[in-house]
Amino acid sequence: MSRRAALAEPTVTKIIVTPIETALDDAKVRIVGVVPYTRYDGARRYIVSCSVEWGGYRSGNFTLDVADGVELERKLKVEVARMKLAILSGHEHLFAKVG
Repeated sequence: MSRRAALAEPTVTKIIVTPIETALDDAKVRIVGVVPYTRYDGARRYIVSCSVEWGGYRSGNFTLDVADGVELERKLKVEVARMKLAILSGHEHLFAKVG
């Protein structure tokens, strides 16, 4: 295959239009951006910008570095658990009040 033909082939296999809101562990997760990149060893990774809302509070935007949807879900569950633990232990001042 010529270089010109290789450049002409589309490399996008999936387009994700953000923002996306979904429920996870009784919380609302908002994904506001996804940026793909290739790591130094050739692995395809994604920087996902998101926020979490639970119990009338919302986190600020934060980023997660993930390889796929399974890793994203696992890391989001950790962030939801951290937020719940912080709020339930009296540290709700770390989050914005909503509603």
